[in-house]
Amino acid sequence: MNPFTQAPILKSSGITLRKNILIALFMTSCVIGIASLYAQRQNIVRGGRLHERAVQLAQEIAAKIRIDANIKHNYETILGANCDPKSSKTGNTTALVACWQDKVEQQLTNGSARIWLDHTTLPAQYVIIVSWSEPKTGTASYVLRVTQASVTTEGAATRAAG
Repeated sequence: MNPFTQAPILKSSGITLRKNILIALFMTSCVIGIASLYAQRQNIVRGGRLHERAVQLAQEIAAKIRIDANIKHNYETILGANCDPKSSKTGNTTALVACWQDKVEQQLTNGSARIWLDHTTLPAQYVIIVSWSEPKTGTASYVLRVTQASVTTEGAATRAAG
């Protein structure tokens, strides 16, 4: 063998540093993609749960309005009313509605609730509006109309006139 001849340079086989970096970047992008899909699914499921809970809360107060035979009870929301659990159990509708509003605020994201009596319909109907914030879409609302148990067409006309 000639001392001036060098041995041929063998091409390296195996994984190089460049390939390692490319593999790491690819794996990282896959993990981030999977995590974002999972987070998006969680937001959709959470939004569905919020709507379901809003419906339940509206139907809860609607059931109380439907069975109340005393048309002198007013279920409209009153600005500044405070929740008093003792009063709400004794038939104070203002306290009952205030406690229900507090429950809506606690159980829904940015939850709010309002009840008003629509005198343009015969018989007059209570309109229950429950609103909350949906993830990534903004504010959502659920509206329910309820007629009080003892309200008849004549009674509603008298109440609307009075």
